[in-house]
Amino acid sequence: MKKLLFILMMCLTTTCFSQLAPPRQTISLNLPKPVPSNQSNMRVGPAMLIGGASFILAGALTPPTMVAGSTTQKKPIYQQVRMLPIVTGSFVFIIGAGFSLGGH
Repeated sequence: MKKLLFILMMCLTTTCFSQLAPPRQTISLNLPKPVPSNQSNMRVGPAMLIGGASFILAGALTPPTMVAGSTTQKKPIYQQVRMLPIVTGSFVFIIGAGFSLGGH
């Protein structure tokens, strides 16, 4: 019982002291100021087009999954492991095309 009370008291004091604010000190690291997000020159659309196309290509190049114990019978298309990168890449590619056409 004493150990339980001791552990409870230690946790309580740690919790109480952790709520105190640390002393305020300013340290100057002389780092460059970050560019605000609305002034960024980076275009998202072409990068999404390339990323989506690479996912589609990776899914297309993945060998098909076969039925257990068979080397000639493929699983249905919706059970293929390679469909996930193809579907995901298609969504990213379409959204990237929209961003590119929209000028983002």
